[in-house]
Amino acid sequence: MERREIFRTILDVYETCEIKEFPIDCIDVIKKLKIPLYKYSELSAKKEKECYRVSDDAFKLKGKIYYNDSFPYICRQRFTLMHEVGHILLKHVGDTKENDDETNYFASHFLAPRILIHKYKCHDAIQIHDKFGLSYQASNRALMSYKEWFRNISYSATRKPTEPEQQLEHIFFPEPNLIPLMEGIVQPARECYTENDEDELDERSNFMKFLGRWRGDLGFGIAEDKWLYGNDL
Repeated sequence: MERREIFRTILDVYETCEIKEFPIDCIDVIKKLKIPLYKYSELSAKKEKECYRVSDDAFKLKGKIYYNDSFPYICRQRFTLMHEVGHILLKHVGDTKENDDETNYFASHFLAPRILIHKYKCHDAIQIHDKFGLSYQASNRALMSYKEWFRNISYSATRKPTEPEQQLEHIFFPEPNLIPLMEGIVQPARECYTENDEDELDERSNFMKFLGRWRGDLGFGIAEDKWLYGNDL
């Protein structure tokens, strides 16, 4: 499945479950999605013992999710739960590396969308951990992924995130009314950068120097985004 399709599924869950804050309450999401959910502690002693043999954290079985409600590592369990939700929503059949890669992508981008890592200005793994509730290990992976995501957009022709990412961004950051403040300053989105395009480099350098005088103002953040994404944001 293409990454864009997976992110469309992520956006659908945000809209369906009316997610408006972080860290995400994964138990609440699963309930709103009407996925059968069982605590280990609710099961018989025999079944609970069998669950621990499968996982000390959480797992999926025949479209149902079982989780250890006394598991001490909440951040790790949050990822596991959304990994299992990913298997269900992406309609996976069988245990394959491709399926696991897709659900890991789903869980990571669902819990910490790269567009929102950018908008909340998380510059390191600790900030990602604190804001989105990922484990430190998952936060480090998300940070590396975010840098790649940012670099890909910076060198793309449009310099914009995908449409589903922009829709998700607008759930948390409705377009402000301050855009007219920057009219006449920000240039339209440029063509894809090449190493020989010295004019593009000079223009961007001059532009960012100009913006440096705005640092600390809301206008700087808006303009910085508009340079990266074009005039539509």
